[in-house]
Amino acid sequence: MGFIDEYKKGLSGDGGEEYEVNGIKVTCLHCKSTLFSEHEAQLNTRGLTFLGLDWFNKAGFALVCESCGKIEWFLAKPTKR
Repeated sequence: MGFIDEYKKGLSGDGGEEYEVNGIKVTCLHCKSTLFSEHEAQLNTRGLTFLGLDWFNKAGFALVCESCGKIEWFLAKPTKR
């Protein structure tokens, strides 16, 4: 989903989904919301970036709280509830 789609979803108030990791429902530690948007990010290291081997790094998963914007990071892919 691109930026424009995410923006439209946010404007409509229809954003976010509930997720769980290891069988536990994810709740925002700041505002206690349970609605998040999911993003994947490359976890780069200096050594592999220096060698041009960024693709060798692991990926991480971020859930962004739709209410307050706090980012929760996970190494395991969150599953939708």
